[in-house]
Amino acid sequence: MARKRYTFTEAKIVRFIHEGRGSGVGRDYKPWIKVSDVPSRGRTHRPYCAKTGRVHHLLSDNEYYAFLSHWWDDSVIDLREQFPLIDRRETMKIAAWCGVRHPVDPISQAIWVITTDLLVTVSTPHGNTLRAFAIKESADLENPRTLEKLEIERVFWISRDVPWLLMISDDLKNNFTRNLAWIFDPGPGTTGSVRARRIDEILTPYLLEAIYTEHELPIRLICLAIDNDRGYPLGTTLGCLRRLLASKHLRAPLDVPLLQDLPGSSFRIWNW
Repeated sequence: MARKRYTFTEAKIVRFIHEGRGSGVGRDYKPWIKVSDVPSRGRTHRPYCAKTGRVHHLLSDNEYYAFLSHWWDDSVIDLREQFPLIDRRETMKIAAWCGVRHPVDPISQAIWVITTDLLVTVSTPHGNTLRAFAIKESADLENPRTLEKLEIERVFWISRDVPWLLMISDDLKNNFTRNLAWIFDPGPGTTGSVRARRIDEILTPYLLEAIYTEHELPIRLICLAIDNDRGYPLGTTLGCLRRLLASKHLRAPLDVPLLQDLPGSSFRIWNW
């Protein structure tokens, strides 16, 4: 549930509904709250995701790390951030049943639309299923009011037989997610762009050969040597490496402190 930047009036809520916010799936999904609507603790992120075919609106580093963890999971086929529990009559009934106050705008007194930070669609042998995630700073859970709002959200999803899980900052900020963040930022050239594809077509054979022949060197030095030998700007081959890792054509351990310090021998060709 995101913090607001300015007053949410009833008129604004109606406008968001008319804009189709919170509707759609995949590339057609429109988050209820966008980065431009509200500030957030820490940094905001607007990554493009090839899996969903759209830009995502993530309001904190914690949300970004949670997004990356699910993006990396091959069973996840869709991610919808800032998902609104649009029926406020239902969430008001849940709040009353829980014996807590429903959130309202402190200025306009409009009844807030409660949002779930991340709604994930997972492919299983028995069909697609949903999982809802609330993402919080660990310290926020010491606030009783935060727990009251989370309880409304939890009951909403449990009543629909949708698993609701809490992801906290202490569990999200680790070597695995930091390495995913490094992979997801492919450096020069955007993943999927004509320029990036052309660079990858040229550099991938050199990179794979160097990983095999110079396997004791850190991968960052291997990439640096290719840039120098082929006359590319520094960081170009690292960008190629990131895209190969993102597409899972290359695999490497992701629980290490710094992925680019791993020797070439730690990288394996996969799913080519």
